[in-house]
This record gives sequence, C-alpha cells and structure tokens, in this order.
Amino acid sequence: MKERTIGVEAFGRSPEYDLNDDPIVRVTAGEVRKRLAQYYYEVDQQAELRIELHSGSYVPDFKYIRGSAFDSPEVLTVTLPPAVAESESNPASIPTDRPAGLGHRNVILWLSACVLLALLLSTTVGIYLWIRVDSAFEQFWEPVLNSPNSVLICVGSPTLMSNAPSTSVVALSVGGHALSSNPVAMADALAIARFQQVMLSHSKQNNIQSYTDVTFSDLQKGPVILISAFDNPWTMRLTDSLRYHFVRTALDNYEIEDHFDPMHRRWAIYTLTPFTHISHDYGLVARFHDPSTGQVIVMAAGIGENGTLEASEMLTDQKYLGELRTEHMLPRHYQNMEAVIDTETIDGKPGPPHILAVHTW
Repeated sequence: MKERTIGVEAFGRSPEYDLNDDPIVRVTAGEVRKRLAQYYYEVDQQAELRIELHSGSYVPDFKYIRGSAFDSPEVLTVTLPPAVAESESNPASIPTDRPAGLGHRNVILWLSACVLLALLLSTTVGIYLWIRVDSAFEQFWEPVLNSPNSVLICVGSPTLMSNAPSTSVVALSVGGHALSSNPVAMADALAIARFQQVMLSHSKQNNIQSYTDVTFSDLQKGPVILISAFDNPWTMRLTDSLRYHFVRTALDNYEIEDHFDPMHRRWAIYTLTPFTHISHDYGLVARFHDPSTGQVIVMAAGIGENGTLEASEMLTDQKYLGELRTEHMLPRHYQNMEAVIDTETIDGKPGPPHILAVHTW
C-alpha cells in the first residue's frame, strides 16, 4: 500500500505527481490517526476492536482488547503482511495468532473492520477535501505560489504601437528621465496592481519589469506573469506556438488566431475604428509550463487595453475562476490551459469577461 498509489487512486493525482510538493496522503493519514486516537479515547469505545494506523505505514493493524466483547484472553494483534498489502490475497489466508476455534468468527470481524476502516477513511477524506481542498483561486495559482523562486511580472510598453517618428524630441521629467522610455498604459497598471495583490496576499516575492529590461535569462529564474500582447514582445514570443495566439494580419488589423482553425477571423479589432465605437475587445488568459524557459507562465493579455484589463480580472477574481472550475475548465497543477475571452465595451468602457473558447493539455 504505497503513498503514490493512494494519491492516484483516492485523490485523483497524476501518476507522476511530486510526493514532496503534494503531501496529501501523509496529511490525510495523520488526520486518520488523530481521529482514531480521539475515538478510542472515549470510555465507551476502549473495549472495542481497535484499528491502528502506525506512523510511516498505510497498512492498518487490528487489535482485540482483553476483556472486550470478543472475550479474547489477551490482546490479539492482526497485522497485514507486506505480501498481502501489495497484492489481492485472500483475506482468509492472512496469518494471525488467533486462538483456535475463533477463525471463522474473527475473519468476519476482520472483514467488518476493513469496511469500518474504509468508511472512516472515506469520511476523513471527504472532510479533508471539504475543509482543505484549495479554492478555484488557489488551484489556479498553486504552481506559481508554490515555486521557491520570485515571480517576475513582465509588462509591455505602448510605445511599440506608436507611429511617432524616431526623430521626435523626447520629453524629460524633472529628474531628467525620458518620459517616453518605459511608459505603462493605465490598463496595464491596473493589471499589475491586481497581480501584485495576489502575490502580496500570499507573501510571495515578486518584481515588476518592463519588457525592455527583461532578458531570456530573467525568464528562466522563476514563474513569469505576462501582461499585454502586441506591446510586449515576450508575450508574442512565448505564446506563438500555443493554439490560441496573437497575430497582426494587416497594418490596422489585430486578432487572436486559432492554430486548429486558422481561417477563423471573428476575434479581431480593426484599429482604424474609433476607440469609442469598438463594441468588443478580446483577450487571452493562460497558465502553462513553458519548455523553453522551464518555468510556469501566466498570461493576461488583450488585443486592446480593455482585453488586457478584463483578462487580468479573470485570473485574479475568485468568482470567474470558480465559474471555470464549475464548468470543468480549470486546470490541475500539472496541466496547461489557455482561454479566449470577450468583453463587450460601451463608450470605451469594458464589461465583465466571458469565456469564448478553452484549450487544456
């Protein structure tokens, strides 16, 4: 009866899951031991068949206590040998030191005890899952928050979208810093604030950098949160191979393309349309393990600023993540996920985000 087997069969973990990062079996076994001790502490239960789950083992022992209803002359211990624990041996063949004449009765009692243990374990697991199972919010952010390394928040710069001539005079701040060197759009600033709130609420160290200051080596040091799309080259580069990704199909046409259906053209914005007349903006949210950096990447990016704003809300609001889990769209810690979102805009102001398509792998 191995820890990994229980994790896979009882808790639905992947066969390759890390036992050190996810000690759910050990924690639950400890809870079972505690509840057994509490149960037998009561006077009324002290004379009953005793079930023990020793520390470091997942194989139960059964003891008949002297003077109990079983009227056994001494404490009788029934221990499942390793061969039985690892196979589907016949319970009747389990060697014990039971007194002669009690074999049939004790086999029945042993089977009853197994049923009792199974019920106790399932009840404990149910309580554990009810109390401890991570919320949808925790489930999504687990790979990022559990990383021992600092989180890098990489934000784009709207200067990439600017058509100002390179010879334009650069305005300076009072301190002499070029005002246009690393500007941040208001929507991106709000997205940064939302992600930082997540990090700070979990005491997770993080740092914010413009894409211009981020190197590929920086992306390899820990989890990364990418904000914005067309004005963040790292977003474009790291998501280009994903099913849903951003493309610029013409000088004034920006869209989200589906690799599985490249002729799909409904998720697009024509930028010559006046900003206040654009009725929808689209974005991508994602969490994936990037093979090139070896790190977990979280992305909140839109075609326009409203798409980025609502993408960040989708990933930082328990309400929306809860809806994803209800629809069985929320990835487990070992899975990757990306989703296309839509936000209806009125006079340039975005409405709540809506999921249009989801892909997990």
